[in-house]
Amino acid sequence: MGEYNHTPTRGTLVGRLAAIGILCMLLAACAGSAAQTTRRIEWPPPPAQPQIAWAGEVGSYLDAGIRKGFWRRLADVFVGESDVRIGRPYGIYVDETGRLLIADPAFGVVHVMDAGQNTYTIIGQGEGPAFKNPIAITGDGAGNVYITDSAASLVYRYSFRDNALTPFIHSVERPTGIAFNRRNRLLYVSDTTSSQVVVCDLSGNERFRIGGTGSGPGQFNRPTDLFIDNSGTLYVTDPLNSRIQVFSAEGVFRRAFGRPGDGGGDFSKPKGVAVDSNGTIYVADAQLDAVQVYNMSGGFRFEFGASGSEAGTFWMPSGVHIDRNDRIYVADTYNRRIQIFRIVPPAAPQGKEK
Repeated sequence: MGEYNHTPTRGTLVGRLAAIGILCMLLAACAGSAAQTTRRIEWPPPPAQPQIAWAGEVGSYLDAGIRKGFWRRLADVFVGESDVRIGRPYGIYVDETGRLLIADPAFGVVHVMDAGQNTYTIIGQGEGPAFKNPIAITGDGAGNVYITDSAASLVYRYSFRDNALTPFIHSVERPTGIAFNRRNRLLYVSDTTSSQVVVCDLSGNERFRIGGTGSGPGQFNRPTDLFIDNSGTLYVTDPLNSRIQVFSAEGVFRRAFGRPGDGGGDFSKPKGVAVDSNGTIYVADAQLDAVQVYNMSGGFRFEFGASGSEAGTFWMPSGVHIDRNDRIYVADTYNRRIQIFRIVPPAAPQGKEK
């Protein structure tokens, strides 16, 4: 795993002092120009009560709150800053320690941003096997993450304890989505080619499969993204059938929602799906450049986003992840960033005071 290098360069005392002076002036100028008031961006628009608010974006490890060392900043002044931006993000996962992991098919790596430890590392670069097309990520809560590589027909396991990346599941043709069920300790992997969801234990052994090719209840037409909510319920993006399907942990079909189209409650190119702690469902639609919001029964509520590159707009969004604090992460793929949203708590009734 590659790691950002904070090792200082050597130089003469006079040269360093001169450089320090220049750097201080540049940093002061940058700080002054960056100071601005950020307007609130919320959905749905007035006069409706806002329910979702834009909270920020991550286009590189710097946006994640990871600071460069002094000598690295100094080197950037004279040598020029290298491109540290994400290439084309898709899968997102925030683990139990708060590390943000981003699958990046453009660069064939997984970015790991740990603001708490002020470290930025890369899985799949340098040591060990390199990914061909990393798509999705999940974790088991024990220091291991699992990464699908759709082009290699593999699911990899990466151990943070050992810094080891190893092939883990081989019984899939084109793995895309992946999710871990904390209740039964099983991994669920969408095999897009076979139109099934493959369920494996943490030893990599296949337990059972869900679905098959078709358009009926419980059948799929090239399934992709997965999410498992706090109750252990499985949500599957069934894109070519223009719907989301919902299953029990055992693979029993429960319900489906969605239809082809470009209006509210319609799907054009659904991708990432995620569920918050209240049971609210979020689905990214890459063709519509929006995230659609549904109630737990699959009833459409509203959508947020639009086409563009400004805050709160998207260019072909893909993966969606919701962390334990109900922060919503959306891979804004062709804008080369992750956008972060928060849930707006209900306003207190007017006329009532504590």
